[in-house]
Amino acid sequence: MALTRVLLACGIVGAVFFLAMDVVASFWLYPGYDYTAQQVSELSAIGAPSRDFWMTMGIPYAALSFAFALGVWRAGAGRRRITATAVLLALFAFNSLVWGWVAPMHMRGAAFSGTDAMHIVLTVVAVALMALFMIVGGSAFGRGFRLFSMLTLAAMLVAGGVVGTQIPAIAQGLPTPWMGLVERISVYAPSLWITVLAFMLLRETAPDWPAKSRTVNA
Repeated sequence: MALTRVLLACGIVGAVFFLAMDVVASFWLYPGYDYTAQQVSELSAIGAPSRDFWMTMGIPYAALSFAFALGVWRAGAGRRRITATAVLLALFAFNSLVWGWVAPMHMRGAAFSGTDAMHIVLTVVAVALMALFMIVGGSAFGRGFRLFSMLTLAAMLVAGGVVGTQIPAIAQGLPTPWMGLVERISVYAPSLWITVLAFMLLRETAPDWPAKSRTVNA
């Protein structure tokens, strides 16, 4: 059980690690980058001064994400919904790992290419996986976590939809005021959800946590 708890803690560490990646790349490694108006993906865009840092740090971040998925699997102990959540988290981690390598976007104003199109495709895949692990994982617990999952999912989808309306402006190199902040709502919402799930499963796997308190229909 101790190993399971270490793996679950990787979900919390990973969320903090991703936040640190964003802050360091945005404010120290990309001169002129506008945190409030530019996408997170632009930090790993082809030609971006922060790309090497982002891609390098993406490897330990992916490792933390895979470790957390394994922890969720172990904590699930055969409960179908939690096991399914673990699989979805692992697929999301894999998608995140290959995203920047296989389908990097170009910097603003550059000609649209096949990698930009693939970037959009993998973005849709990522959103689908995030929605699924929040829906499935949320259904594995009580009413409070289900409500939290629904609100988190709604925030992610609404913010992501707003960002989607500004995608053409990025390709044309036009201003996108507040796009960065709005997109970060959609990016950080799943990280917050993962953090809460990690805390819940850490509490559930504590040695003194009564077995009868665990979800029985998951």
